[in-house]
Amino acid sequence: MRKNFDYFVKKIPVGIHSNTKSITTSRMAIFIPEKFVIDKKMLVEEYHFVICFTTPPRATICSREYQFKKGSIICLAPGDDILVHPKKSASPDKYMTICVNKDFMQNIYQQTGGEGKLLYRKLDNTYSHQLLDGIEALIHEVLTFGETSPVMIECLENRIAIQLLRDSSTEFNASRSHKISPEGVVQKAIDYIETYYSSNITIQNISDAIFISPPHLQKIFVKHVGITPYQYIMDHRHQIAKKLLETTEASIEVIARQCGYVNNAHFSTTFKQKEGMPPLTYKKSLLIDK
Repeated sequence: MRKNFDYFVKKIPVGIHSNTKSITTSRMAIFIPEKFVIDKKMLVEEYHFVICFTTPPRATICSREYQFKKGSIICLAPGDDILVHPKKSASPDKYMTICVNKDFMQNIYQQTGGEGKLLYRKLDNTYSHQLLDGIEALIHEVLTFGETSPVMIECLENRIAIQLLRDSSTEFNASRSHKISPEGVVQKAIDYIETYYSSNITIQNISDAIFISPPHLQKIFVKHVGITPYQYIMDHRHQIAKKLLETTEASIEVIARQCGYVNNAHFSTTFKQKEGMPPLTYKKSLLIDK
């Protein structure tokens, strides 16, 4: 572990850290623990991002309590403190923490059009599949090639940092909003859906991202697309899931998670409604046809 993030590692109980997968570069550290650190207030010294693959326990951040959800990316700035509360269920925790050097993140923010200090409009945002792809690429690079190609590592660090800014509703996103046509609003909504479909996105999430009220979004979306935003989300998830069934060996559970379904049962039910058969039967039918 590099000394850049030693302070954070020392705050993690040995029993949790010993079962935590991690990779570290000079500007970034990625931790994949098996459980949360409970009832211990932790002060953040860098920029921290917590990606929630399942619904996490309640947490108090800077004296305010939150209940985040599956699909959330929690954005913490230097100086923030977080206390995770015990949860009632015994369900497993699936999440990832990304620590980013504060000077590096601030520099990327300014290079991408930000002014002044990096600020978040809100702590709870939605992560994109582009972010997960970037993280997976960095993990692969470090585990496979180590530090033999620093240029590649730097490129991937920049890619992840920029995507974190895009996913975390930073102030420069708001400053660039301007009046656009209804067609433009609908296209922005579609772009958001096709970027974040793998997360537990809501109409409110879409509306917040493009600075429009949910009722107005519903109205103009139906007018220009012919279906509601929710129907578009489900249709897009179905098309992606169908393609994965046809072209990959991924399990039903993995495809359901990658496409943003609540669980396997939800995936199977919605898939059967459209195709007349559950996803596993559909996949087996492809093998018969071959």
